[in-house]
Parts: sequence; structure tokens; C-alpha cells
Amino acid sequence: MKRPTRLFSNLLLFFVFLLAFATPLFAQDTPTSDFTDNGDGTVTHQKTGLTWMRCSLGQTWTGTTCSGTAQTYSYYNAIQQTANFAGYSDWRLPNIAELQTIVERDNYYPAINTELFPNTPSDVFWSSSPYVGSASYAWFVYFSYGNVSGSIRDSAFPVRLVRASQSLGIGLASLTTDFTDNKDGTVTHQATCLMWQRCSVGQTWNGRTCSGSASTYAFDAAQRLTSPLAGYNDWRIPTASELARLVDYTKAYPGPTINTTLFPNTPRNAFWSSSPYVGDSGSAWGVDFSYGDVYSDSRNGAFPVRLVRASQCLVIGLKPDLATTLSASTDRVSLNQAMTYTATVTNTGKAPASNTSVLFYFPPRGTNYLSVPTDCVSDGVSYRCALGDVAAGASLTRAITVSYTRRGATNIGGLSITDSTESDDSNNLGEVITTITR
Repeated sequence: MKRPTRLFSNLLLFFVFLLAFATPLFAQDTPTSDFTDNGDGTVTHQKTGLTWMRCSLGQTWTGTTCSGTAQTYSYYNAIQQTANFAGYSDWRLPNIAELQTIVERDNYYPAINTELFPNTPSDVFWSSSPYVGSASYAWFVYFSYGNVSGSIRDSAFPVRLVRASQSLGIGLASLTTDFTDNKDGTVTHQATCLMWQRCSVGQTWNGRTCSGSASTYAFDAAQRLTSPLAGYNDWRIPTASELARLVDYTKAYPGPTINTTLFPNTPRNAFWSSSPYVGDSGSAWGVDFSYGDVYSDSRNGAFPVRLVRASQCLVIGLKPDLATTLSASTDRVSLNQAMTYTATVTNTGKAPASNTSVLFYFPPRGTNYLSVPTDCVSDGVSYRCALGDVAAGASLTRAITVSYTRRGATNIGGLSITDSTESDDSNNLGEVITTITR
């Protein structure tokens, strides 16, 4: 694949009901539904637990958009940027693996979800990751198209800050301990539930390594590839975001920039993804495992392929485990006084949970709803709040503010899980009692 110029590959709560099912984290790019709008100029990616500033540094969040012009920094200045914003002081520059989680290759100019990140410059954005093998370069994402590569550190580019309070962040290498060896020529990534073939198409797993030579294909031919490996018939070409997740950014050219314990005898070459290059029907995205770059080439180019499938983590014992806490702003209020109830859902398991919902049940009489999140819908008895996906190790919250017109003490009931992927129902039970005085 050709490398672009500029050196880059260019409560009254009675019941909280949670529904969970394990799904891959990187099966798609950045649909708005995968993010929680925190209402303060930040959004939290439900699948990774990362919280992002909606605006580039130098811009100002107005409540609806990012105004002003993004400031640019050399790499040396970019990695020093921090902020006190939205009540947090642990903002930092994302590493290159984290920065790629907000690339949207269905868009270009800019290649980002502009509903989430309005007025984003179509420009290179610095990551915090040094370019191993060259002390004068560092990794970036080019948000005009979505290319990932390195540039000289003196270059001046915008930055966007992130915080990882709801997760451990994303590492620069695919650690062997992050994968389960299925002993059949496949490994399963615990964080994403994606099952990978250890060998490139054309090679053979002999129980220890990948023997033979990888075959090469034009893009269209690569999309038609299938495999019966390990008894599955749903193998496919990975998306660019999925494939890039295998890059080991701690390794240098000539590579291969991949974990060779997991994926032995990987060619030092570009690999096709399934992602078309938006804006040019004759090109498509690939990942170069001699450098680690993500960029495009003509669909006529001949490159190797590695297949993937969306595994159910349940098959290998990896499950979400949803624990919920319920809190009230106070345990005693007077009539017509505002009272806020907050439910916090934490996934303490080793697999992502999806389609998660919280149900708030309040007394049918005497309750006035003062503030309800926009994603909460009433069915006449309760408010159901859609949380979407909860990454392993991440937490999400919803809060409802009410007041009461009836005096007395009210019991706030429990939490329950009925979905088969939930591994422990007992930690989803809770109770709050509120006394309402005159």
C-alpha cells in the first residue's frame, strides 16, 4: 500500500431491570448510540469506558456546538496538555489505540461523528504515543479521512483530550494475557469477544506455529473468503478498526508490528480490511503490519488477509457481571422538596454487556417528575432508561429528580437481572427508604 505524503498513511425507585448480552467492542466505528452525552461538553464511549471532550483544545463548548478555532501544538507541547473540565482534572492526551476508537471512516472531511464532535478540524491530531524506532516521530490520526501514521514531532497539530475513569484505557500492544487460546488455531480477545484465526489465509496452523506462505488477494476477492476453521462458518474479513486493534505499537519497522506469540509467522505486509474508502470507490482500507499504519490503496492491490468472527464470550466463560447501586440525595425530605435518585450500573465482568436498561419505579400517586433524562421513557408505571452497552470495568449512571405531595415513608425496592448472560443476580438487589415530612 502506498504511504501518503507528510509521512502519514496520510428513589423512589422500585425496580432496576438490566438486560445484557455480550457483543464485540470494535465491530463498528462510532454510532451516536454508543456514546452517553454527559450534558457538560463531554461524551462517554459505552464500549470502552473512555470519556472524551467534545471540542478540540482551543475551542469552547457552547451547549450545542464547539465554537472558535482549535489550537495547534508540537508533539512536545501536546503531551503536556491537561485540563480542569467538567469537574475533572485527570484529562490527558489519548494514546494512538485510544484515539482510533473515535475515528469514523464512514465520514470524511472530517472522519469523525460530527454529532458527537462538532466542528472538528479535518486535520492531523496528535496522540501521546511515540513512534518506536524513530525518536523524532510520533503517532497521529488524520481526521480528514481516518489515516493512522507518524509525523515529525515538531509539526503543529490539534489535540483532543480524554479521561479513563470508567476504564483502564486501551494499551498499545495486544498482550498475550488479553487473549484465550482456544487450542484450535484460534484465539479470542477477552475485551472484544472477537475470535481471530492465528494464521493468515493460505497458512496452516500445525499446533505450534503457522506454516506455509500467506496468500494475497485483491480487495473484492478478499471479501468473498470463507473458512471452516474450528467448526465455524461465519468467518469474515475484519473492519479497519477491528484489524487495527491487533497492531503492537511498541514494535518498530520492519515488524511485524503484531504479537507474534499469538499470530506467528505474520507477513511484514499490509493486510486488507473489509472497510471501503469513502470518497473513492476504487480504494479500500488496510493495516500495514510492517509499520502499524492504517491507510488506503487501490482495490486491485494484492495483500494478505486474516479472518475474524464475532464470538459469544459465553462459549469460553467470559461474561458480563452487572452490579448496581442505588443512592438518594437525602433520606428525608419535606413535601414538594426536590429529591434526586441515582442508579449506577457497573460491569465487573470480563465481557461487554449490551442493551442495558434501568427501570425506575416510583409510587403511582403523589410523585411529581422534575428532571428525567431524555433517553428515559415512561410506560405509565415506570421510567425505562436505555444505557446501551457497558464495557468490562465501566460504569454508567442515570438520575431522576422528583418531589412528593404525600407524607410518609416509602421503600425503594430492588434490582434484578433475568438475562442469561448475567452471572450473578444477587448483586443487583438494593433498597432505599425515604421519609417524607410536612
